[in-house]
Amino acid sequence: MEQDTEDFPAEENPEAHQVAQHSEARSTLKAKRTRLRSIGYTIRSNKVLFLVVAIVLLALGAFAGYKIESVISSINSQQNGADTSKARVTTIDAVFEQVKAQNTLVCASQQYDLYKKSEDYNRDLLNKFNLPFTRNRYYLRYVGTIQAGVDLKTAKIVRKDVDKSGKPQSIVIELDAPKIISNTPDTKKLKLYDRENNIFNPIDPESVLDIEKTCIEESDKNAVKGGLIDQAKVFAQQNIQTMLRGAFGSKVKVTINWRS
Repeated sequence: MEQDTEDFPAEENPEAHQVAQHSEARSTLKAKRTRLRSIGYTIRSNKVLFLVVAIVLLALGAFAGYKIESVISSINSQQNGADTSKARVTTIDAVFEQVKAQNTLVCASQQYDLYKKSEDYNRDLLNKFNLPFTRNRYYLRYVGTIQAGVDLKTAKIVRKDVDKSGKPQSIVIELDAPKIISNTPDTKKLKLYDRENNIFNPIDPESVLDIEKTCIEESDKNAVKGGLIDQAKVFAQQNIQTMLRGAFGSKVKVTINWRS
């Protein structure tokens, strides 16, 4: 008996269809493996680039954190500065007490070099004329340094001006006028010249002391006439101003009224 058979089209043949599906799956798997290998190769080939990118990202993150911390620190500093400026207002008197604690402020100094002649005779019994052959004579060189200063113990603040925030703007101080506070000889340069002694009238050490006293008095007068006191006033103003500006800022105005 003859059985009729019908040929199936290629696309409708079950076995052929299964083979096609299996072949397609293998092709897809192969493509995926190829793509993964390609990605792995790319990563291995560019691992240096990826490392650089990672470092850059870390650096940017650290920089951002630093900037944020800097802004916060700046805000805190401004707040602390405001508190400090307010605190300064209450320390004007305290700072000035530290200035006064120096007691005497040496403001100006001057060197001098004097020559003085001393000549002496024995006198007659009636003290009317010099006895002959009794003269003694010498020249004294007297060198020293004279200083003028201000007595800070009597200093007084008579006015304090502050702005709205309480920061000192000007300070007016009252002081006694400078005066000579020392006159020190240079003993290494103190010397007698052209001495002419006499056995009948030897040089009296007391006469040397008298000349030294005369030199001190003369040097004091010359210093005052030469403007040492005026110079001391200028330097006192500058020194006190520097000390107060160091505490309250460079813009604070310092005025000194000198007592007569």
